[in-house]
This record gives sequence, C-alpha cells and structure tokens, in this order.
Amino acid sequence: MGCVPEKSNRNKILKQGSFLILLGSFYNLLLNANCGFPQNIWGWNILFFLGFSQIICYYSFKMVRWARLVIGLTILFLTLGIREALYFGKDNNPVIAIIYFFVVSPFPNYSLLPYAAISFFSTVFGELIYESITLDSDVANMRSTHSVIKYGWVLLIIALLVPFIDIGFIITLDNVNPAKYPFIDAISILITYFIQFIPGSPLFLLKGTPSNLFFIMGLSLLIIGVTYYLFDVLHINNKIAKILSIYGKYSLTLLLIQFLFLPIFYQKLTIVLFFQFSIGYIFLLGLLIYFWEKFGKSILSLDWMFKKVGGKIKD
Repeated sequence: MGCVPEKSNRNKILKQGSFLILLGSFYNLLLNANCGFPQNIWGWNILFFLGFSQIICYYSFKMVRWARLVIGLTILFLTLGIREALYFGKDNNPVIAIIYFFVVSPFPNYSLLPYAAISFFSTVFGELIYESITLDSDVANMRSTHSVIKYGWVLLIIALLVPFIDIGFIITLDNVNPAKYPFIDAISILITYFIQFIPGSPLFLLKGTPSNLFFIMGLSLLIIGVTYYLFDVLHINNKIAKILSIYGKYSLTLLLIQFLFLPIFYQKLTIVLFFQFSIGYIFLLGLLIYFWEKFGKSILSLDWMFKKVGGKIKD
C-alpha cells in the first residue's frame, strides 16, 4: 500500500483547512456587513471553525493521547471563566480587547472557546477508528465500536452529572446572564414570547457550558459508533444505508445549502410544526444531493471542491 509522505499529507491538510477558512471568511463578509471591513472577515462560523479545527487536529495528533485529553478538559472547564474575564476587561485593556476579538470575534454567536476542545478530543477517538481500519479486521472494528460507544455513554453521563458539581465560578448561571452575554441565541426567542425562564430546562442544553459540550460529544460518539457498527462491522449495504451515506459524503455541501433556507425556520414555526418541517427539510436536502450526484456527478459541490483543493497524494 505504501506510506504517505509526511510533507504531502501536511500540505493537503493545510490547503483544505485554509480553503474552509477562506469560505468562512466570505460568509462572514455577508453576515457581518455592519461591522466594517476588514474586521468583519474574522468570525467563528462553522466553516471558519472547521478549517481551523482541521489544522489543529493535524498538529495535536502528534501529541500523546493523554496530553490531548488534558488540554481538551482544561479548555472545557476554564472557558466560562476566561470569557468572563475577557468580557469585563476588553473595554479597559487594549491587549485583552485584541484577545477577545480573536477568541470571540465581532459577531459572537460562536466562539473559539470552548469548542476548540472538540479538536483535541476528536483526534483521540478518530485514532481508535483509524487503527481498526488499518488492521482491516472485523475483530478490531468491533473493539473500536465498543470503545467509541462506551466513551459516548461515559460523556453523556458526565454531561448529566457536571451541573450538580459545585466548582465555583466556572459553572454558574450568573456567567451566562443575558445582561453580560447579549449574544446568546435564545434571547430573541425569549423576548418574542415574553418568557423569562423555562422551568425544567436542563443545563446540558445551555450552549457553551462544559455540560453542553460533554453532551454534544457523547451523543456524537454514540451516533458514530452505531453507524460504524452497521456499515463497517455488519457491512450493511441496502438502500437505506446508501441514502444515509449521502448525508455523510456531502456533509459540507448540505451544511452550506441549509444556510440559504434558515430564514424560513427562524422564529416562524411553533415547536410542534418545527419538528415536522425539519424532518421534511432534511429529506428534501438529501433528495437534492442524490440527484446532484446522479446527474451532475456532484461537480461544484463543496465536498467536490474540498477534494480537488487537497489534490492527490502519491504513495
């Protein structure tokens, strides 16, 4: 099979990561038109973050596993305290203001922290799957599946337990007070429906908290583990499997396309209609990609361009 040269592999990852960052920058120009140029180029939208994450994953992969886990956990539990300090210090200290700009960005719906932790955690679990693929053994695939699903459940349990652990300023509702963090997405919805508090709303659904990230990563690992088991261990290849594979093969294209139709959903549907429309919307997007692949060979799709940018690597 040969060995992929380190330099070629590095260049491919850097080019693909830079391509996503460039796309994210163009998206920022459209989204942050009122912020002024060139400040509005910077911003941690999902495309921008994916490009950055790809580069970070490459370099973090060179570390031992325990180091990646420690860095990820450190980011998780210190993020709210760091952002709190940056928020209060940015108006008084120019250095802190610059750090705040790069970490949070002018349009702070998303932030580098705490989501950078995912870049370090993902390489650990990705390495487990990669090792089983390299061994090309059903036994190895099964062990990797068990490990991924097991750690997925562990992270979900941690997500449920973390809110009950009192560790001071790091996890407190005061740190996500809308008066201090006016960019929380839920504020506009709360104002629209005159709701100040949602009784029984679990803390792991509160965006950006350690509990929320543990929940996201745990749920993601469970989904990855189950799909890996069905397609790579049991080798299921029926029509349903082929349909589901479309969403994985063209995830970047679907991500970009769905942005175009988000205004249809935002604050226009009740919670009952939202789920019905969402299921239909996901189905229509998959159908669109299916015909694009069948009749257009997926040419000019984002995933097609992503592969072309990376180029071919010779063994």
